[in-house]
Amino acid sequence: MRRSVDILQRELNSQASDILELTAGLVESRKSLQRSFTALQVSDRRWLGLYDNTAVGIALADRDGRILSANPALQRMLGYDRADIVGVSLIEITELSERAAAERNVHGLFDGELPGYKVHKRYEKKDGGYLWANVCASRIPAMAQDGPMLAVIVEDITLRMEAERSLAATRAELTRVARFTAMGELVASIAHEINQPLSAVITNSQAALRWLSHDEPNLVEVAAALQRVNRDANLAGAVISRIRGFLRAGAIRREPVDLARMLSELLQMLQVVLTEAGVQVGVDLPTPQPDLIADPVQLQQVILNLVINAVDAMREQSGRARRLDIAVTPDPAGGLCFAVRDSGPGIAEDSEARLFEAFFSTKPDGLGMGLAISRSIVENHGGRLWLDRSAGPGACFKFTIPDN
Repeated sequence: MRRSVDILQRELNSQASDILELTAGLVESRKSLQRSFTALQVSDRRWLGLYDNTAVGIALADRDGRILSANPALQRMLGYDRADIVGVSLIEITELSERAAAERNVHGLFDGELPGYKVHKRYEKKDGGYLWANVCASRIPAMAQDGPMLAVIVEDITLRMEAERSLAATRAELTRVARFTAMGELVASIAHEINQPLSAVITNSQAALRWLSHDEPNLVEVAAALQRVNRDANLAGAVISRIRGFLRAGAIRREPVDLARMLSELLQMLQVVLTEAGVQVGVDLPTPQPDLIADPVQLQQVILNLVINAVDAMREQSGRARRLDIAVTPDPAGGLCFAVRDSGPGIAEDSEARLFEAFFSTKPDGLGMGLAISRSIVENHGGRLWLDRSAGPGACFKFTIPDN
């Protein structure tokens, strides 16, 4: 009996110990659950605070792009209140030209074909206006009774787009003003180029009148003189048309460029300036002539700015030939590389860092906009403009126009 009692006592002690350990474990588990629940509540409050107060629009949407919920920021962006925005289709309020792409993206997310997407687009607001936005969308997997959903983050960039459009318009107008300034510097060349055909028109018309005044008019000579009048009048008209085209306003117009013709017209316009400054010009173009898609007017303006700078740099030079070389070569990265090199004194090292800054000029009466505008034009074409010091004496500016 004593041994049985001892065995039972030991078992009871062991059971009591196990119960104490189990009880301690349950207490610790309860504390851990309480801590997790508290952390979850804190996390929920933080998420709700972010959701309600962030400046970025947040929405959850179904497979058809219909909004299931949207935070206050997105409601303000689109002009809806909390009740009205539920059920609005993000696809249907997408600007018409982008609607098909939006539908493909949404269905691609739900079908697992896309991990997510980022787009730059416009949404139509409730009042009929437009919201420019950067949109980031991803798929939320199904959870419990809820099916998969679309999470959409919307950043309002309307003000930035308006500012960029205003800046682009200002830049375009400044570029046009620079072309007018260049025309002012080339008045003598323009007058010379127009006076030549006009003088020929006067001479040939007078000749035609003399032939008609004879007792027996020589109609053959009259016809020949009038043909020459027509030819020279067309030449003068072409000069005016070319100048008007050079001074026109507008955004970049990409079209095939005839390099030989463009450079020939430019050098013809600069003929008087080059002659007065005693500058000899050489042009080196690849054979056969390469294809180039660019805005010919703006490309001509870049070369014009570089040529005028080179001529001004060599104007007071003595003891060395005044030489200007324009070369076009294929660019290893694709497209073409243009080089305008002069035999002048070159660019001082202390000026090089500021060469392309607006309103910086090494000329006493310079506006300091030529190189800044030229760089802007080249960069708008996707290329770059720089000073190449490895080309030897004088100054050599190079710029690239890449393939489209």
